[in-house]
Amino acid sequence: MSPSRFIIAESRAIPFTSSRITLSAFDHPDMSQAIDTPAGGATSGGGGSSKRAPRGAACLNCRRRKMRCDGVRPVCGQCIRTSREIDCEYTDGPGPSPTQQLEEQIARLESRIRELEHPELVAPSVTLNPTTGGVMRTHSPAGTIGSAGRSLLGRMVTPDVVAAAMPAGGAPMLSHDPSVEPPQDLVRNLVNSFLSHSASLNFFLHVPRFMQAMQQPNVETRRVQLSPALLNAVCLWGAHLSTTNALRVFEPIFQARTTNALSSALRDSPYNVINLIQAEVLLANYFFTMSRFLEGRYHCSAAVALTLSCRLHKMRSSMDQGFGRGGARHHEQLREYNLPPPRDAIEEGERMRSFWFVYAMDKSWAVAMGSPSHFNGVAQSGPDTPWPLEMTQYEAGGYPADYRCALTVYNFLRGGPAPPVVTRDSQLASHAKASILFERATALASEWSSNETNRNEFYGRFLGLDSLIDRFIATLPPIDRSGNPDIALTSLVTHTLARAATIQLRSSFKDYDRMNDGKDLVAAQAAALVLERALPSMTSRHVDPILAILWTAVCRVFIASTTGSGSHASAVSPQQQQQHRAMLERVMAAMNRFRETSPLMGMLHDGFVSVQGVM
Repeated sequence: MSPSRFIIAESRAIPFTSSRITLSAFDHPDMSQAIDTPAGGATSGGGGSSKRAPRGAACLNCRRRKMRCDGVRPVCGQCIRTSREIDCEYTDGPGPSPTQQLEEQIARLESRIRELEHPELVAPSVTLNPTTGGVMRTHSPAGTIGSAGRSLLGRMVTPDVVAAAMPAGGAPMLSHDPSVEPPQDLVRNLVNSFLSHSASLNFFLHVPRFMQAMQQPNVETRRVQLSPALLNAVCLWGAHLSTTNALRVFEPIFQARTTNALSSALRDSPYNVINLIQAEVLLANYFFTMSRFLEGRYHCSAAVALTLSCRLHKMRSSMDQGFGRGGARHHEQLREYNLPPPRDAIEEGERMRSFWFVYAMDKSWAVAMGSPSHFNGVAQSGPDTPWPLEMTQYEAGGYPADYRCALTVYNFLRGGPAPPVVTRDSQLASHAKASILFERATALASEWSSNETNRNEFYGRFLGLDSLIDRFIATLPPIDRSGNPDIALTSLVTHTLARAATIQLRSSFKDYDRMNDGKDLVAAQAAALVLERALPSMTSRHVDPILAILWTAVCRVFIASTTGSGSHASAVSPQQQQQHRAMLERVMAAMNRFRETSPLMGMLHDGFVSVQGVM
């Protein structure tokens, strides 16, 4: 099944549909009523009425399909019977219809794309109000997650969270031009705010070298070592995560400065390209956190393009006939792509880690967005770059000079042995592997068709991938409550990705008993227990936004179990249902905990609260 068919394929009311990982969290039969029910509490009720609506009162979906409509609000009986509740809409309401909202979002997105591509021709989307000093920002589209035409996010208004969080006094004057230096005291405070959360923000650079470059007294010297785009991206996150209004007030300004700096740097950049990749990763994560998915995907794509243009996916490739970091052939290859050879193991480590951070982010968010990974089809064999080490290992010398690698992901998926250089995967290597399994499980599930699929052949592939996921989970060390909180946070993401892969793998064929083994429920329970173990040791006010997507998948499994809508719900006792409700509450509590810094968490949490209201 092609990725495009996977996105637009219409899926029925099943507990977990791979093509709609985030949206199907709200696919409880009553969810459309929970979102759209007016204050009076009227619903369409069960299967709806067969009474025909007066002329002109039919919903748009029935009009398009030339079907008899009963005109019941918010969802007509015809749309309920044909499982098209999400497509049911009326244009005579007090506000715009979902289609009209989508058209407005498309117009805003086209405007935003023009701004990103031609910042010199379009006024920035963040401008200071000359009368009040406040921030006026064009609302950016929230985007959609999952299958096109079936997204509930298209029917939900995403608030302008930055503007809403602005203090009454407004922001002080600070130029949106990244070439204008901000006050050093301000930068220092914002960087300190950022560094305390860097583990959850996919910061892959060597922190001591970053700080050394930032503290260069000469502006020109500093800009050679540290891209203004990266410094502004760090300040953006520092402002967003600050606990004081005096710093948070700068958030929209640094957002504009970061976007402007990246636009100019990508046109003619004298800066370190690894700095630009890091800035794109930080900005993509920022937009994902803020529920601005299309902009997040845009900057994720830019990061992928940079890594591929520098051939970071072919570092130390045995196909180059070179000899590691010291090999002449390796250096010639890098110079060919305008990337000078690494000065030492630390710089090589930054490059390897940048590639694997981008690779993992792209794989995970491709599933969340219901779109194909940008790395699909890059090469038949995929990346050759070795799995990343911990930064401390690069400080100690990194890989041996003559170490070469090939078919890294291909060998992992085939269950090949791990390279003998290290005895244990780094945190980032485990994260990348979990992301690969998550995306691969989704892709395999999307190929299922109960009528067309060769069941025996598919079952063999299913068993192979399921076994690989189980073996990978068995290699993950347990989360240490008393250990480093940054490691606990990274481990939480990796463990949850792996369990979500198990859930995704069983998302499309509940009607096939051979694969209806209940492991998705076991995986959801395991994810909830991992969360419960990790939370006490976590000191960060922010977590990787992909956790919002993964916890959504976990919550959906619990909802299916407790409401009796799951395929194995009949085998769940009332006592087990109560336990699953308690686990659901704990996962939702975690989402609510991080809503202050992650509007995405808050939005999905509130959606589940609506589901619980009709359970």
